[in-house]
Amino acid sequence: MKTTKHWGSNIALFMALIMTVFFTACGENDTPEVSSASVKLNVKINKTFEKAKTKKVVITLKNTSTGKETTYETTLNTDMVLPNLPVDMYDITATYTIPAKEYTEITGEKTPEDVLFSAAATGIQLQPNKEKEINLELTTSTTNDFVIKTIYYAGSDNKKAAGENDCFVEIYNNSAKTLYADGLCFALTTMNRYGYMADGTIHKWAPIKKFYLTSKGTYDWSKSEGMADPAGANDKYVYGNVVIMVPGSGKEHPIKAGESFIIAPFAQNYKQTFTTQKGDKVTPEWPDSTLDLSKAEFDVVYPGYEQLDNKNAANMVLIQKGNNRYMRMSRNGKEGYVIFRHSSPATLPAYQYPYKDLKYSDKTVYTQIPIASVIDAVEVINPNADGYVSPKAFPKSLDASYTFSKPDYSFRCVSRKVSRTENGRIILQDLNNSAIDFVEMIPNPKAFAPSK
Repeated sequence: MKTTKHWGSNIALFMALIMTVFFTACGENDTPEVSSASVKLNVKINKTFEKAKTKKVVITLKNTSTGKETTYETTLNTDMVLPNLPVDMYDITATYTIPAKEYTEITGEKTPEDVLFSAAATGIQLQPNKEKEINLELTTSTTNDFVIKTIYYAGSDNKKAAGENDCFVEIYNNSAKTLYADGLCFALTTMNRYGYMADGTIHKWAPIKKFYLTSKGTYDWSKSEGMADPAGANDKYVYGNVVIMVPGSGKEHPIKAGESFIIAPFAQNYKQTFTTQKGDKVTPEWPDSTLDLSKAEFDVVYPGYEQLDNKNAANMVLIQKGNNRYMRMSRNGKEGYVIFRHSSPATLPAYQYPYKDLKYSDKTVYTQIPIASVIDAVEVINPNADGYVSPKAFPKSLDASYTFSKPDYSFRCVSRKVSRTENGRIILQDLNNSAIDFVEMIPNPKAFAPSK
């Protein structure tokens, strides 16, 4: 009996030890490894405004994968560390406001409203257990010209509404005087959708075998066949897939202060039976989920689509038709939009993509638009489902960030925020930072974005 008890006790003890080791090992192996990173921020402003009494800067950190936004506060010219951040891709925006009275005291310029400054860094990929240093310089912008007010690129339901047909762009006179739209050019600009990750690795869908890319993942236009200005190709220009121009001799299309005009690829009333590009007659099942564009000031008539011409809308002048049969906007949100003036836009040079071998070429050319000629620019980049953000094609001097609406037949658009009202005239916000200048809304021609 004693011997039996002795062996039983030893076996029980041995099994207990085995189970302890087993569960300990399992616990250690089953615990997920969580990596974190940090961001070190420094926000600066032009020396002219460093003496401002107001020092508070609001930082917005947006995780592009989850869409989660977190706000922080810091002060000018002070290092700030954001610790323990999940390793992911982020957009960072800084905003700073100087009261109107203080702005006038510093600059001598009278303003009825507080003045907003902003800065942004986009597509920041954090690395495990590393600190990313970001320097932001705040700038402000005042406009006395046309601005892009609304971009509706997503389209409406493609079975029960109008699909891609009812897209439009609205351009607004944000100045205090009448401006003439004659000769104003509008362009859809191209971009590379997949480039490098922030850690230097190439995105799995990047066309690295086909095109020359810069270290930022953008097209390296300096390598384009026949490029006349290789030194400035990537920094001094944007490249238009579609370029159109308002007709007129100079004073045929006056746009009063605080008024706008619509450019529609097809200026039809899509709330009732309409004609498709193929010539089919379609009656929308959801007329309330599409638009009446029959009153658009301008339409875009490509050769072969004359039957869709709205005789009450002036035809835009075609300078660069692009690689589609009609003016087609990127419904998934991967393109830029600019308005510009040039003495001879039809003579601007045009280049193919920077192919490594011209055997890949589809012969499409892109108009080289000087940044110096650009009046307003908006970059639209819809993040991918995994949060990846395409590399910005625009320099920050044109657009510090980017904007987007829900894509692909969502019946949503982006529209510029209202800044203030002066003597009954609505002034739109223009900080050259589309992330904070625009909001998403249901498209409605000539309507303004809702107030906060």
